[in-house]
Amino acid sequence: MTSPGRTRWAIGSLLAGGIVVNFFDRAVLSVASTPLAQEFGLSLSELGWVLAAFSWSYCLVQLPSGLLVDRIGVKWLNRVTVPLWAVASLVPAVASGLGPVILARVLLGVAEGPSMISAAKATALWFPQVERGRATALFDGATKVANMLAFPVLAWVISTWGWRAGFLFTTALSVVFTVAWWWGYRDPAERPPSPGADPGGAGEGQAAHASAGAWRKVLRSRRIWAICLGFACYGYTINVVLTWMPVFFQQQFDVTLGQAGLYAMVPWLVAAVAEFVFGGWLVDRLVRNGRGVIAARRPVLLGGLALGATIGFAGWAGSPLAAVFWMSLSLGGLAVAAPVAWSLPGLLAPPHAIGAVGGLMNFANTAATTGGVLLTGWLAEITGSFGAPFVFAITLLAAGGALYWRALRPERLPTARAAEVNTAFK
Repeated sequence: MTSPGRTRWAIGSLLAGGIVVNFFDRAVLSVASTPLAQEFGLSLSELGWVLAAFSWSYCLVQLPSGLLVDRIGVKWLNRVTVPLWAVASLVPAVASGLGPVILARVLLGVAEGPSMISAAKATALWFPQVERGRATALFDGATKVANMLAFPVLAWVISTWGWRAGFLFTTALSVVFTVAWWWGYRDPAERPPSPGADPGGAGEGQAAHASAGAWRKVLRSRRIWAICLGFACYGYTINVVLTWMPVFFQQQFDVTLGQAGLYAMVPWLVAAVAEFVFGGWLVDRLVRNGRGVIAARRPVLLGGLALGATIGFAGWAGSPLAAVFWMSLSLGGLAVAAPVAWSLPGLLAPPHAIGAVGGLMNFANTAATTGGVLLTGWLAEITGSFGAPFVFAITLLAAGGALYWRALRPERLPTARAAEVNTAFK
């Protein structure tokens, strides 16, 4: 019989695997954009609309996704949405016109909308507080691993067999994960994580009683708004770097696309390691040694955001290697902050509203990301460098740090879990 600990970490690995597939699905259009634009005769502005189709639909479904995760539960919501990932990847591979490609990207945004929220909710349900730092780092760190791997793997597939093969490849990944999810994921009530242990949340049965009343409480909570807006400041910066890093290296240092891709891999590798070691293991170690679940996270979160502000130095770096160093330090810090931020809904919200809080938080994140990508390009164009957009990112990180500092002050957050839940919506 499988031990409870092995079951928990198998669930955590399954969640992380789904996030990796998510990011391959998202990246394939970016890698395939040049040959796709050539086949359909697209201008850069027209291609921009195609690329943006995913972002807008993904952003808009965050709020309803949070409510659905609370009402339906993680298992069944993903059993409905995960097969749609494969459909959304397959359509561009067989499309004869641009319309189906755009509709498929809209569908992908809708279908993958609940993925990060579901992972955060499942982690809160399955893992005790002394393991939740590593568990959260596992699924969020998967985004950094996927960013590191997706570009070279998809570039090889597409350069070898054509751009449609890239979509067929991600279709196959989604089909494999669909089977794995139906076979492997169970609710905690079906496979209790440990005899008598408190995983820090409620089973899906309790979560199913979520209602519009829970959503109204979320919207009235100043503390919840603070952590959501703080997460938007984090998301703006890390996604600006994600989107513009290859272009930055090419324009700032006149390197080839292949060289830019290699330079871009290093900061994501550093980020993946930093997230698990410091954002995950260190937080769990502090909790295990007697620190409160919030007291252990607050300095790690604020320290990570402070390190993230070193992105400003990359804008004036004198060489690609110097830029890689500053970007690695910045992304490493942001990666440390990420799992701490994602764990807050499970720690601060009542069990029936974890998804609602996660949905609001990721909505703020994706809205800031979408606007940030456009703003960065505009600032870089009118100033002639990436220095200005990176300085603006520093300003947002400072604002995010101030929001988290106020929301997570010890005097506002009693250390007992019951007290946290009772006061979270004040």
